[in-house]
Amino acid sequence: MTPKVSVVTTVYNGAAYVDRAIPGILGQTFEDFEWIIVDDGSTDGTPEVLRELASRDPRVRVHSPGRLGITAAANYGVGKAVGEYIARQDFDDSSYPDRLKLQVDFLDAHPEVGVVGGYYVLVDERRKERYMRMPPTGHQEILSAMARYIPMANTIVTFRRKVWADAGGYPEVSDLEDLRLWLKAAKLGWRFANLPEPMGEHYVHDTSFFHRSYKYVDRQRDLARLQAKVVRELGLPSWMYVFPLGRYAYAYFPRSLKRVLRRQIGAGERDV
Repeated sequence: MTPKVSVVTTVYNGAAYVDRAIPGILGQTFEDFEWIIVDDGSTDGTPEVLRELASRDPRVRVHSPGRLGITAAANYGVGKAVGEYIARQDFDDSSYPDRLKLQVDFLDAHPEVGVVGGYYVLVDERRKERYMRMPPTGHQEILSAMARYIPMANTIVTFRRKVWADAGGYPEVSDLEDLRLWLKAAKLGWRFANLPEPMGEHYVHDTSFFHRSYKYVDRQRDLARLQAKVVRELGLPSWMYVFPLGRYAYAYFPRSLKRVLRRQIGAGERDV
């Protein structure tokens, strides 16, 4: 029987995180799923971990196409999926037990919605912070939020496979492929929603300070350009260009000021 949901995970050298995604997905209260895991050319103990996982649960399907890069690996995994719905799951994040049930029930009841996310706990290991992110739940509010930040965490999003197919898959870029896919889907007329309860936990962890800082600034600039494109292509009010313009400076603000700005104009946050 064809499963209702295909959980798609890409992993590269993820052996250190076996305590996160694995128990979260295998412990779901909704059980009609397959779990497609794409080993993106791992060189640590990940292949052995995945072989053992597949041997004890027939829902797990491991693919090892070699090193593709995260976006190409994601497209490869979704291309192998057979479920009506695609649930993304990063290997170093975790999902709460009712995540799939809640999101499947919502998509079944709202055929006009193509993508559903939810609240999630963000665990920033670098800054030693842990808090609930509470992005907007309504369609128009989510579109407007795309001009300010990324209002759907890719690691806890579930979408119709048809959305991915209609949009031509994830754009094969090095970063922000999720927001680019949501922009394409929005232009095709798909609607968005976030469920107002936590779906899982997303972890932030980095490498060296120099490497981290350089990449961070580049990412903020790329995000600013993309958010300006969101304003333009979704026909949002022209005054909203102030947000992508402000993001260029945001990368250089002190951490304390960034936290204040996130709470004031970004997704809602609550300490947990």
